[in-house]
Amino acid sequence: MKGILIAGVFAAFAIAVIDSLNCTKCESFNSTCHEEASECGDGFSSCVESSVNSTLGGSLYLYQNKFCSKDNCIENKTTQVAFTVRVSANQSYHFASQCCQGETCNDTNPDSPSQAVGSIKCSSCYSYNTTTCQETELLCYEGEQCVHIITIPVNRSENRVELKGCSDISQSSCDILSPVNTTFGGFIFQSVQCANVSTTTQPVTVTTTTPDSATIKASFASVVFGSLLLLKLLF
Repeated sequence: MKGILIAGVFAAFAIAVIDSLNCTKCESFNSTCHEEASECGDGFSSCVESSVNSTLGGSLYLYQNKFCSKDNCIENKTTQVAFTVRVSANQSYHFASQCCQGETCNDTNPDSPSQAVGSIKCSSCYSYNTTTCQETELLCYEGEQCVHIITIPVNRSENRVELKGCSDISQSSCDILSPVNTTFGGFIFQSVQCANVSTTTQPVTVTTTTPDSATIKASFASVVFGSLLLLKLLF
C-alpha cells in the first residue's frame, strides 16, 4: 500500500513537471532581451516572441517582447509571421512573431531582400500616431507586393503605425492577419490589405500591312478592265 502511494506521488510530480511551461519574459526598446526563462504558471500553453526592426524616418528602432501566452498556437497552426514593408529605398519596417511552445525560438532577423527590380509599383508612405500619410510611388523588387497595414501594440495605443508600400509578406500571413483587429504576437493588426497590383502598362503593338507592287498593279488592272467593260455596255 505504501509503495502504491509513493508511486502515485512520483507520477503526480512527473505530470506537474511535464505540464509546467518555461518562457523568457521581457520587453525592451532599442536593446536586446537577455532574461532567463522562468515558469509561466497555470493556464499558459505557449511562449511568444515578437520583434520590430524599423528604419522609418531614417532612425533605427528596435523592439522586443517575449511573454507567456494562453493561446495554443501550435494547435491553431499559426506559429510564425514575419514580413518586411519597404516605404522607400532606405526606410523599412520588419515585424516578426513566433510561438515557441517552450523551446528555443528560431532567428527571425530580416533577410536581405532581392535587389532585382520587378514590374509592380505601389503607393508608399508611413505615419506614426497620426492619420495622415503622404503617398509617393515605389517600384517593388521581384517577389514583393503592395500592402496597406495599420498596427498597434497591445496596451500601447500611442504607438500606432500605418504602412503603405512593397512587402515580401506571404499569402498565408496575409490570410492570418487580414481579419479586422486581429491580435497576433502582442500586436493588434487593425487592417492588413495585400494585393499584387501593377501600375505599369504594357506597350500595344499595332501591325500595319503595306501592299506590295504586284498587289497594286493587279488592283489597278482590275479597275481599268471594269471601266472599259462599263463603257462598252453604255455605247
